[in-house]
Amino acid sequence: MIKIKYHYTDDFRRKGFTIKGHADYAPIGQDIVCSAVTSNAIGIINSLDTLAKVKFDSVIGQEGFIECLIKEESLNDKTDLLLEHFELTMKSIQKDYRNNIKILKK
Repeated sequence: MIKIKYHYTDDFRRKGFTIKGHADYAPIGQDIVCSAVTSNAIGIINSLDTLAKVKFDSVIGQEGFIECLIKEESLNDKTDLLLEHFELTMKSIQKDYRNNIKILKK
């Protein structure tokens, strides 16, 4: 199961996410759930970097693990929008694949 954890500042502003695990929906290379989560995460990280020009505390991409944490001084309206978009997209995927994705909040 993929576990997605969202991270917030002390005043509840989104500042990033951590994704762990595998969806186990289908064999590696055919898993549409894993592919959807991974491609959206990478797209958001690239957009935060290129469009919002943020500075990151952490960006990690490894087998079964993706983390994106934005430095608090880089948070702005663009980061709010992009991270909200990511959260809504993950909720949409989870709605159809509840046995493969669990969303946590930190």
